[in-house]
Amino acid sequence: MTTPVLVYYDTRMLGHNPHGWDPGHPAWTDAVKAMIALQFPGSNLETYSHPERPDRLTAIVDRLMLDPIEGVRWMLPTAASTAQLKQAHDKTYVAHIESLEGESCWLAQDTTAVSPGSVDAAHLAAGAGISAVEAISAGEAQKAFCIVRPPGHHAHSDHASGFCLYNNLAVTAAHARENLGYQRVMVWDWDMHHGNGTQEIFYSDPSVLVVDSHCAAPFYPGSGLLYETGAGAGVGSQINCPLPLGSGNAALLKVFDEVVKPAAKAFQPDILLVSSGFDCHYLDMTCAMDETGFAILAQCMSELADELCDGRLVLLLEGGYNAQALTDSVHAVMKVLAGNPVNACNVLPDDPGCKAVADAVQFHQGPINPACRAKGHS
Repeated sequence: MTTPVLVYYDTRMLGHNPHGWDPGHPAWTDAVKAMIALQFPGSNLETYSHPERPDRLTAIVDRLMLDPIEGVRWMLPTAASTAQLKQAHDKTYVAHIESLEGESCWLAQDTTAVSPGSVDAAHLAAGAGISAVEAISAGEAQKAFCIVRPPGHHAHSDHASGFCLYNNLAVTAAHARENLGYQRVMVWDWDMHHGNGTQEIFYSDPSVLVVDSHCAAPFYPGSGLLYETGAGAGVGSQINCPLPLGSGNAALLKVFDEVVKPAAKAFQPDILLVSSGFDCHYLDMTCAMDETGFAILAQCMSELADELCDGRLVLLLEGGYNAQALTDSVHAVMKVLAGNPVNACNVLPDDPGCKAVADAVQFHQGPINPACRAKGHS
């Protein structure tokens, strides 16, 4: 049976188009060129193209237009307001980003940058999640997918990093909490990079439970260690699951079965949010997932949402830089959200991530449930 899926997208997000080098920071430029030369020998440094580029989105949209999915409803997001951004970000930082409208510059040595259209794009990317949770709250649908850029999960409360300006998911979660009455928000970040910004923003907040599966340090950004479990009242509400390079579908399914699902049942969320990066796909050359794995993960999360929170589920695009991998994976996920079940996925004969998941489960066996019980959800 077809299920309506709200898909948020706006062509103005293509206006975020950083490229080239920053003449104002020659040391940064030299450092990035050295990093590229080391990782990608033979690359032409003079024609280097920023990996977080507009055609990431156009590739997804083109595929959905050529191979439409019944049940998908295209929606225009409303740009996040300054007040909405300040629910997750420091007011001084928001003012700084807004002051860069129409400018081109780098914000960090990791090539986080802005171009003249970036500020508008960032407001729309953050606003897409808000638009989605508001529509779901109003009963227009239960599921939504936000095709957005710049991505968000590396953006901290007070600084940009990892190609991210505003933390789209954190802004969405804060809005759901503060304006829509959702007392408990649960996040799964399945991007292969640790969502260090999301962790920082909610590290002391017991109302937001964050599960983050990612490539283990020292892989960028080098955080997300097992013992990073929250602080103060939020102890136990950050659950990191670091994985080795080469992890595949079986490892991520094990994360869902043995970490995400039991934590969700203990926490009893009012809504589920996913930082949905697709850079774990084998075509992105670091992990070994494929689109069948992402489809199964989406189906698992959809069923969990149906069981625990009246189906409320929002996915926001994060990473994924190979066009074929990105389009295949997003299309497969949207088919599942629209009510097309899948029964199997490809698995490696020996997935290196499964042992790491077992180690994480053993480590978190103590802190997860006591923290949830402390919130009154045993």
